[in-house]
Amino acid sequence: MERIVQNGGQGTATPHGGFRPQSADWNRKSRFGGLLAASLAGVSPLSVSAYDVTENFSLGGTVTGVLQHGTFSGTAIPDTGRGALVTDIGMNFRPTDRDTFESVVSLATGDALNTVSPYAAHPLYADDLEDNLEDVNGRGRDYLLTAWYKHTFALPRNASLGITGGILDAADYVDENSLANDEVSQFMNDAFVNNTLLVPPAFDAGIAGELEMGRWSLKGVWINGRNVDPDNGLDEDYDYFAGQLGWRTESRWGEGNYRLLAQGTSDDFADPTGAKTWGLFSVGLSADQQLSAAVGVFARLAWQDDDAAIDHDALYSGGVRVDGGLWGRVDDEVALGYAHLDGGNGEIEKTDILEGYVKFQLTEYADLSLDVQYLDERTTGVNDPSGFVYGMRINGYF
Repeated sequence: MERIVQNGGQGTATPHGGFRPQSADWNRKSRFGGLLAASLAGVSPLSVSAYDVTENFSLGGTVTGVLQHGTFSGTAIPDTGRGALVTDIGMNFRPTDRDTFESVVSLATGDALNTVSPYAAHPLYADDLEDNLEDVNGRGRDYLLTAWYKHTFALPRNASLGITGGILDAADYVDENSLANDEVSQFMNDAFVNNTLLVPPAFDAGIAGELEMGRWSLKGVWINGRNVDPDNGLDEDYDYFAGQLGWRTESRWGEGNYRLLAQGTSDDFADPTGAKTWGLFSVGLSADQQLSAAVGVFARLAWQDDDAAIDHDALYSGGVRVDGGLWGRVDDEVALGYAHLDGGNGEIEKTDILEGYVKFQLTEYADLSLDVQYLDERTTGVNDPSGFVYGMRINGYF
């Protein structure tokens, strides 16, 4: 997507990192769907903005500006700074209480540090940027990221089943995390946005199901993607499947969410030699738990088969977020995360990532984040890149 790199000899590194097929705008705009959903559900955090044109029709969006400066060692890439400006516009139409149509369009200029970063498998700003938004996934479509219809069926005992079809983002349905899932308002590095071993694909045709049963949930998604791998002569569609079992708990500390995820693809990805194709398969856990009204912790654990060429085969990450209520500014927050990834069957032996940010709520419709990342990567080659990335991000909501 943004650059061709070595992923065990094949593949493309894109926002949200890790190995994924060379198609592919695999990143996500699920945050906007989340904003609309939260607003329509009656939730009113300051980061939510949606304008009700009528009782059943809403419009809204975000404008995000990012500046990053990287200081790199162990590589020939010089210290440098870059920026990006992204505008997301979404529409939500609810003809009945059980039917929803939604679409998201995104425009961007600039690619932040992603196109010059020495850390091929981990984009330093995990948003969909200028290079990602034209000819999305090689489908000849520009700027339109998602467009879907959902119907929700009422079931006995207050259960419900939602069925969605259209142009989907799989990360809207699996691998969620309340504290580490949104590059626009939380961590910037994709290691703290999704399971970076096998990032759920986005912006292709698919079907999703969501069964809600009180504290339990069961979700599944299928997406038809495209793997374009010129190094191995591959240019064909593939199937992605994922299933997730979730459990929500309430304790004296606060709410906790625990999710078991399994995901895989059809046998359409080259092995390290390029002689045979295999499927991708990954299992993992995503959890977030409040320890008090102001303090929450999160974790992601994941493992991946290495039949196909992959960057990493294991991910261990976690962190903590503290809300500003401790110092009298309840809408501010500070967070720190650490991730360790074991190398796969390519050039990367291991990667360690540390990131912290502080976010200030400026007004009801704007916030400012200051962010620092440190990355240390060991490879089998001559370069072992390490260094700091300093970032500033400002969001406007309308």
